[in-house]
Amino acid sequence: MAGTKLSELRQEILKYIGIPYHTNIPKVISTENVLLGKGNAREIALKTIELANKNNLKILNLSPQQIYNFQKKNKIGIDCSGLACHLLNFYFNTKLNVRRTSADMLSSAPLSKQIDISDTQTADLIRQKDGHHLLFVIEKIGDKVVYVDSSRKGRGVRYGEFDITDKNFKHNGVFRLNR
Repeated sequence: MAGTKLSELRQEILKYIGIPYHTNIPKVISTENVLLGKGNAREIALKTIELANKNNLKILNLSPQQIYNFQKKNKIGIDCSGLACHLLNFYFNTKLNVRRTSADMLSSAPLSKQIDISDTQTADLIRQKDGHHLLFVIEKIGDKVVYVDSSRKGRGVRYGEFDITDKNFKHNGVFRLNR
């Protein structure tokens, strides 16, 4: 079952890869999660299509880079806590409120507990930048941790990896959701 759940998680993550980073700063009031950096992959795709149609663009004729640029221009994307919430909700079938849950909240009590980096497993969160950024762990293979995150520096949602023995890897702890 664990292998199946991990494969399903990998398929879900693929829906997010390449989506631009977007955070709602300065705060814009909107009823749409997708314009706040909190939309799920489906909402982001539908909003992209809607806006492309309004601009007489045929989305199917655009390259991935052109779609990315269009999304960035129209402030469509996802931030790290939005991505983590959607993936946690998918993996654990929880109901975290993506609009009311920050990176800091996801990596603090009462939502999660800190664990040792050597105990890292699928769906753990690695806190960076004093709680302002999260990495979502896909899996740990030996000492290598494979993760996904959304960041401005990484130009959106992307995969990454690090070795837990790497002293240059900066983090503020590893956290596991209390379920």
